[in-house]
Amino acid sequence: MSRQLSVTGFFKKPSSGGLERGEKRGSDVLEDNEEGGPAVTAVLSAAPGAKATSSGKEVRREYRVQWEREFTWLRAEGGKMFCDICRRAKANNGFVKGCTTIQKSALNDHKSSHSHIESCAVVNQSVQMEKHVEKSQVACNEALKTQLKVVLHMANTSTLSHQYPKLIHLLQSAGCPNLNTAHTYTHHDTVYQMEEAIAATITSAIDDRIASSRYVGVIVDETTNITVEKMLITYLSLQQNGEPETVFMGNYAIPSGTAECIAAKIKDVLSGRGVAMSRVVGLGSDGANVMVGRKNGVAQQLRQNDCPYLVNIHCGAHRTALAARDASKAVREIDAYVTTVNNTYTYYKNSPIRTHRLKELQKEMDEHDLLSLKQPSATRWLSLERAVKGMRANWVALVLELEEEEAARDCPVAKGLRRQLQKSTFPALTHLLTDVLSVVNRMNLTFQKEDVNISSIQPVVNMTLASLDDLISEPGVVERKFNEASQDGRFCGITLTQPDAQAFSKLRSQYLAEITKSVKKRFPEEHLGIIADLDTVLNASRYPTADSALKTHGLEALERVCDQYGSPRGAAAPLVENDRMQRDFLPMKRVLAGSGNPSFRGSCRLLITSLGEMFPDFRALAEVALVIPVSSVAAERGFSLQNKIKTATRSRLSEAKAQHLMSIASAAESIDTFDYTQASALFKSMRPRRKV
Repeated sequence: MSRQLSVTGFFKKPSSGGLERGEKRGSDVLEDNEEGGPAVTAVLSAAPGAKATSSGKEVRREYRVQWEREFTWLRAEGGKMFCDICRRAKANNGFVKGCTTIQKSALNDHKSSHSHIESCAVVNQSVQMEKHVEKSQVACNEALKTQLKVVLHMANTSTLSHQYPKLIHLLQSAGCPNLNTAHTYTHHDTVYQMEEAIAATITSAIDDRIASSRYVGVIVDETTNITVEKMLITYLSLQQNGEPETVFMGNYAIPSGTAECIAAKIKDVLSGRGVAMSRVVGLGSDGANVMVGRKNGVAQQLRQNDCPYLVNIHCGAHRTALAARDASKAVREIDAYVTTVNNTYTYYKNSPIRTHRLKELQKEMDEHDLLSLKQPSATRWLSLERAVKGMRANWVALVLELEEEEAARDCPVAKGLRRQLQKSTFPALTHLLTDVLSVVNRMNLTFQKEDVNISSIQPVVNMTLASLDDLISEPGVVERKFNEASQDGRFCGITLTQPDAQAFSKLRSQYLAEITKSVKKRFPEEHLGIIADLDTVLNASRYPTADSALKTHGLEALERVCDQYGSPRGAAAPLVENDRMQRDFLPMKRVLAGSGNPSFRGSCRLLITSLGEMFPDFRALAEVALVIPVSSVAAERGFSLQNKIKTATRSRLSEAKAQHLMSIASAAESIDTFDYTQASALFKSMRPRRKV
């Protein structure tokens, strides 16, 4: 043993085989390597942590994947070891910057370090806070969804906005789990924004459907609202995979009702919704001169400047109402009859005492199915028929009550009305009109249906004319009952005055002839034009069964269709290729005939969905035919909706709010299927919100 020379020599490192402080001996390194089995990862021998021994041999530091199973926060990147937890907590230690000591002991030291323990606590608190925020957000979203349901229901039922807090309170009182105070809005401005979000969601879905329809038809009408503003309501007819539908576009204030103003507004509305005017192929309106005028009407202006292939249609329901009105005015006795019905209605409407006496008399007569009196209106299509039915049901009670009124109070008005009602022609006309108007209004109701199309016009008109011819030949069911019940100048025990069967027969023939003439005038076959031709070409249900007849069927109509849609119009390209369409006509007819001769709509659906690639020109024709509006009933219903929303008690509704409410009510979205996710996102994006 060598002698120690000094204290300093005691602490001096040996000249060979010694290790730098912080290094392990070879046996220690081997011990680390032996833990967990053989090395399976990259050897980090070139890492800065590797040291050379005094013998010149390099000590290899190896990173083991097995460590990650024990230390789940461990990550190896670029020859260094990192701690995910400390990184996330933004701590300041070696495992955030990168530890170069590739040893398990370093991991154990870090695991027990104060910095790592604090980082674990911080991250745990952060995780708990995130879970709490997520849970709160879910609760808030559910609460918002419930509130959107309430607002959607209110818009669908025209419930006033100030009822919203009461409805929310009702749901809270009923124990609705999603509505606690922290997540509930109650201010009326929030209701407006929810309506706006719902309307925007509906409008977005409609715009997607419009974009997928190659051609569209426009339905417009004008009216005046409760605040005496000129309004233009606009609908669009389109098709989705062969299924036509009508969608609400908007109800807009316009400065005047001129054709120029209306045409400009239509262009503005369509361009604002991304609809090119060249896609418009049909215009449905009420037939007013401002709409269908041949020189400067709205249809003519659109056709000349923007929509070369546009076809304008006068509403079928409106034509029917005009035909009935024209016939009534043409026959003086019918016009006088309507005046008497109107005066009778007014006489009882203005006196609750008289109305009470009439009802008491009806009870004494044991009449259980009596209808109330109705007023005929020039603007309501079916009002005259309802007024006639009410008069027929109440005629006996009216005559008896007017007699009592005349005898007890010597009322000259009652006396005059009784004399008019007791004339033999009055009950006879009542029963005649019941038969006639039921035929005419059946046609009116047909044109008011949602699924009516261009193939329905001529068959319905022909059916109506045939029914009127039957009434000319012999009395209808109701009139026949009257003839059987009226004997010796008495009907239902009441003596009829001025009986003249010959005069009534003449009047009857005159009225039936006038209404037949009016229907033919309002629905002339030559004016159907391209509508009838499209029906002839596309409606397989009218194809002849014999192949020889099928070859020649519709050839003339096809020529006119080619002239309409196959010829260039200004800068607009033709919609079809004439030569190809004429070549494909017979094969197309045979394919549709072999498919069971479907109806007009069924034929169009097949051409659009299944046969479109085979017959592209007929697919285009089918798409055009389905969107041409046959009536403007949608606009009339829109005005009824407007008057239901903007009433005398809600006259200060802004145009934007009324528009939102009409958009929601027109779509009639179910509260169970509505897209609340999109509406919620739109609502949240409108402004910063404390509760969302």
